[in-house]
Amino acid sequence: MNIEFNHIAMRCKNIDAVATFFTEVIGLEKGFRPPFSFDGYWLYSPQNKQNAIIHIFGEEASFNNFSSKANNGLLDHIAFSREGYSNFIQHITHLKISFEENFVPDSNTKQVFLKGPENLTIEIDFI
Repeated sequence: MNIEFNHIAMRCKNIDAVATFFTEVIGLEKGFRPPFSFDGYWLYSPQNKQNAIIHIFGEEASFNNFSSKANNGLLDHIAFSREGYSNFIQHITHLKISFEENFVPDSNTKQVFLKGPENLTIEIDFI
């Protein structure tokens, strides 16, 4: 089974300032972002335009019940990509871990959101 880091997501008061910091200071680049119903940016490494490593969105963004203003401040969630959707769902169901599913608009990506320790939201992407 292959599990990889996918991205971190940041819930921000000022998405433009945060995006500017990561692009102008750190050197990441703004790139493609699916047409979610809320504003934001996806930032990419200049060497890898296939996977955005930082997702930025405003405090008002809402896309599942696990990801909310009640999370850990600026860090909204950490995401991983992995294989084996059916086995994973069976595994977390067996462990009695509640979860929510979402589809990324205009893609084949299924997202599974669950809560980890200390109210940290974890996103697992299945492509």
